[in-house]
Amino acid sequence: MRPQRLPTARTAGVLGATAIAGLVTLANRIGWIGISSIAATPSAIAKGKVWLLLTSGVIADRPWLASLLGFAIVASAALAVAPVRAVVAAALAGHVLATLAVYGALGVAREFDKDAFASVLHTPDLGLSAIIAAWIGVVSQWFWRRYRSPRARVLDALGCVGCALIGFAFRPDVTVLDSEHIVAFAMGVAIAVWWRPRAKRSGEPRSDDVDRELKELLERART
Repeated sequence: MRPQRLPTARTAGVLGATAIAGLVTLANRIGWIGISSIAATPSAIAKGKVWLLLTSGVIADRPWLASLLGFAIVASAALAVAPVRAVVAAALAGHVLATLAVYGALGVAREFDKDAFASVLHTPDLGLSAIIAAWIGVVSQWFWRRYRSPRARVLDALGCVGCALIGFAFRPDVTVLDSEHIVAFAMGVAIAVWWRPRAKRSGEPRSDDVDRELKELLERART
């Protein structure tokens, strides 16, 4: 029975997380929740409002429908190739740590030039895109490890570039704050690399185990 519960639980998790983001987005659109109360900004974090690092990741930025769909699709892909805890860790690292890394770099730059990046200090920094970038890193690393031919790795790299271009097509008005997506992607890759040997030691399900279970489910469905 375990092979039947695993995909169902993961699907429910994806749908639940997407629904939460959708509800928060709807509440913001109809005016129940203001952007200032949930969105992080470099100035707000510098003032100690660190909880905004978490709340800013539970709302979809514009275009909200494409963002929610992308979130659900990439979450499903990441869960198909990596343990749940690795996927959750990548999401937190991609959204929180990547943001802190970029904000920290801005702070260092402003120590040398007080006017540096002044235009983005109060810019709301929210959305699901950094989490999505981290999960793309997880999936990309799995493909990189699984398919080792030069052709496969070129396709892997092109796929990542394609994802970046899709994001840019939806949101061409990028700022220096959007560099957090690059950091988030790198963190997703790093977590996927680190978690594989850890999963072997702890007995957590690996991607090969998930593939085997999915194949068994498909065979049962055909019969």
